[in-house]
Amino acid sequence: MMVNICGIPHKIIEMDDNFDMDLHFGQIDYKKCEIRINNSLPFKARYEALCHEIIHGILVHLGFNELAQDEHLVQALGNAINQSFDISFCYKNLEKMED
Repeated sequence: MMVNICGIPHKIIEMDDNFDMDLHFGQIDYKKCEIRINNSLPFKARYEALCHEIIHGILVHLGFNELAQDEHLVQALGNAINQSFDISFCYKNLEKMED
């Protein structure tokens, strides 16, 4: 599964929750161009986490590193993307959208 962020392909990896902070639903690795999503979440929550991580990636790639650290802003923009656009094509198993 892949998504392009500012023209750069990022691999989407669903994995067990072993992130380096509590309550993480996802995490972006800018150097490896990977987005890791907690696979124990319901599909809609994984989808929202993906939108959130894409916003982090967009802000960093555009040079807004300080804004990328503002979790309230990133969450608000991620929610807006999640509620406005269908990016479920990033996932192979679209039937899970009904979860």
